[in-house]
Amino acid sequence: MDTAIDATLAEAAEQFAARRPKTKAFHDRARAVMPGGNTRTILFHAPFPVRIERAEGTELIDLDGHRYTDLLGEYSAGLYGHSHPVIRRAVIEAMDGGLNIGAHHTHELAFAETVTRRFKLDLVRFTNSGTEANLMALCAARCFTGRARIMAFEGGYHGGLLYYSHGGSPINAPFDVVLAPYNDLEATEALIAANATSLAAVIIEPMLGGGGCIPASREFLNMLRAQTRQHGIVFILDEV
Repeated sequence: MDTAIDATLAEAAEQFAARRPKTKAFHDRARAVMPGGNTRTILFHAPFPVRIERAEGTELIDLDGHRYTDLLGEYSAGLYGHSHPVIRRAVIEAMDGGLNIGAHHTHELAFAETVTRRFKLDLVRFTNSGTEANLMALCAARCFTGRARIMAFEGGYHGGLLYYSHGGSPINAPFDVVLAPYNDLEATEALIAANATSLAAVIIEPMLGGGGCIPASREFLNMLRAQTRQHGIVFILDEV
């Protein structure tokens, strides 16, 4: 049975490659200057990834002219599609006013006011990526509490340096990590109690994306909030 599946996959890969000669050539060029031919591993797939040349509305067009319906939406960050006229105008206006100017500007304040008002936040800090945001949050928690250990959850993903599938990635940031079972109230509460004096932070995805899009139960999140508050542990909800 496995042999038949392998043969079918190999045939599909050959057909995929045969229909995309320009993409294959571009991928070979990319491998010469980037590890694996890319800088975002999650977008890679064998035998080589689709290489998009342009996007229009809900469609993506690759180098070989194949059209795809974009159901990814940049993992929900691109909900308005590509080149939406309102967003396009806003981008052009921003470019006309100067980009990457190396100074504070009015737009960051307007955005901060909107975000804090919309989500009822006290303060907000902007970062360049989810990985950077989580690393800064964890380091801030360690400084604030004077403790070193953090708790994460099996199957959790908090960025390229904070990946806890199958016990963790060898290139993870060198935090002292306690891994807890997701959505298991009793086991997790016991782990928090056992490590209460050394835990700086508990970090969790309310929706376990990399582990299969599993939502945390309300009871589980309430328990984490109560236990972290009781023991003076910073509670970090990571939902980029």
